[in-house]
Amino acid sequence: MLNKRVNFLFDEEMLMRLRQMAAEESVSVGDLVRKAVKKTYADKDAARLKRINQACREIERVRTLQKNINYKELINAGRKY
Repeated sequence: MLNKRVNFLFDEEMLMRLRQMAAEESVSVGDLVRKAVKKTYADKDAARLKRINQACREIERVRTLQKNINYKELINAGRKY
């Protein structure tokens, strides 16, 4: 359900093009604008999340886990510097 209103200002030429496109698709100008916003910005968010997930998988793939770490030795080795 749509419950927020936003006003956009277009020049005459752009508004005529939008009205023509809306008529061709049998939708309102508002629907046309909402589709364009969703396509432009929602897809960017999805692509960003995909890149983040790929980076996390790559980190997990190349990361080596060491078991039985002697933390006291690590601390003492770090104190040398």
